Amino acid sequence: MEENAVPLGTRLRIPARKGKLYLLKSSKNSIYKVFCLLLILIALFAFGKLYFTEKNLMSVREFVNKTPVTLTFKDNIKTKGIVFLAHGFAGSTSFMRPMAVAIAEAGYLTVRFDFLGHGRHPLPYSGDITTIDGATQKFVNQTNEIISHYLIKYSPSFSMIIGHSMASDIIIRSASLNPSLNSAVAISAYTDALKAKEPKNVLILNGQWEPQLRSKSLEILQNIGIDNPKEGRLYGTLDSNTIRKVDFIENADHVGVLYSVRTQRELLDWINFLKKDEQIFIGNNIGIWTGILFFSIFFLIILLTKFLPQKTLGKYQFSYMRFFSINIIACALPPLILYNFTFKFVDFPAHNHLISQMILISIILFFSLPLTQFKELTKSFNFPLFAFLFSLFCIVFGSILDNYVSSFLLARVRVPLFFSCLIGTIPLMVLMQMYYDNYSNGWIVGNIFKLFLIISLSASILLNISQLFIVGYAIILFLTFALVFGFLANIIGRKYNNTFSAGLANGIALAWTFSTALPLYVN
Repeated sequence: MEENAVPLGTRLRIPARKGKLYLLKSSKNSIYKVFCLLLILIALFAFGKLYFTEKNLMSVREFVNKTPVTLTFKDNIKTKGIVFLAHGFAGSTSFMRPMAVAIAEAGYLTVRFDFLGHGRHPLPYSGDITTIDGATQKFVNQTNEIISHYLIKYSPSFSMIIGHSMASDIIIRSASLNPSLNSAVAISAYTDALKAKEPKNVLILNGQWEPQLRSKSLEILQNIGIDNPKEGRLYGTLDSNTIRKVDFIENADHVGVLYSVRTQRELLDWINFLKKDEQIFIGNNIGIWTGILFFSIFFLIILLTKFLPQKTLGKYQFSYMRFFSINIIACALPPLILYNFTFKFVDFPAHNHLISQMILISIILFFSLPLTQFKELTKSFNFPLFAFLFSLFCIVFGSILDNYVSSFLLARVRVPLFFSCLIGTIPLMVLMQMYYDNYSNGWIVGNIFKLFLIISLSASILLNISQLFIVGYAIILFLTFALVFGFLANIIGRKYNNTFSAGLANGIALAWTFSTALPLYVN
């Protein structure tokens, strides 16, 4: 027998302190595994609820003169009428899905469509959305085309149109030109087009947490001759089709009002009132189950990082003076350069500016990092890690967003735009990940960098608001992106210590976001 061999049957003894630490670590890992299993079950349950919410319905996608349209209806049941739904600015048909499903469950054919430049529409829009002679008229014409097509095709006995935010103005104008429509419902409304007798039977709904729009809606009623209007009261008569009503949805904001079950009930109650009918209400919690599905996967990924092998490297120290001075230059200089000079990458001003500004910022920020970091950057690239992050962001989360929030999967028309956006997003996101991963105060440094980036983009908007107002929505998208995708990439990248894999995945996901979610606008 060898000198250090242990005879068979001998009980191994672990030192008390090490044994206690081992048991604590094992117990902690067991708890993580239980929570991971629980989150998987929650995600599967939420997915099942979303799937079975529409088990009695059919959805068909088709085109009307290049406009993507989604029809939702009960199969093999004669429709009781048609309800058109129009999304707001920077939205898509997915935003209107909960309402479409609830109305379709009551036996109506619902028609959703993407406006020019939005969602999967292949054509951009042009003109000012705040003036009737600009983009508004183009949207009105497009809406009228959809209405006419389906009213002629189905000749329904009842038809109605619903519009949210920007579309609240468009649907009021369209309904005024289409007397065949029995009603118009403006959600989160700001229109000035409403008249005392046109269009027929108008309901205005706002979220409880939209005080300015609630005040605006009462002002709309005052402007058509109603003295001291109140929320929740009916004005006009049904026989003359001049009903006017303003109301609010409890515990709802500008987006939440689209997902609220209370909104669905208000709409069905309104239809029943107009038709003097009583349909069974079957609401849905698509918004809630979507949130549960999304965040159960989000937290599941966070817990799974606990099981990744820890890889640590030394952290760099840097000069705060150098960091702030270069970031201030990167914040201030690009808006001024791009105000006087234009670099042409794509035909869409907002996207073109975003790409140009991200490139300029990346070039300036290059000098804030030591060259030794760039030399080591690609050596540790891990393709499986990159592929996992890309699939998680763009396929898993992307599919959830695309189906239940807003268009996110890459449509063919936006593929060239996606590759163009990569030119700006990849270097910027890799640099940002280097800040996060390679400095002892990386979390602070990375967030300060984000703040400078937002200030820089805001300055560009102020210098040319008529052309670059869409960049304001890009800022909102970037903040949301940073809170979800960026947060997960930082946790995984730092645990596995693979800056380039995380930064590259973030860069591709951000380009994906900008190319799919931002409206296509041309001069």
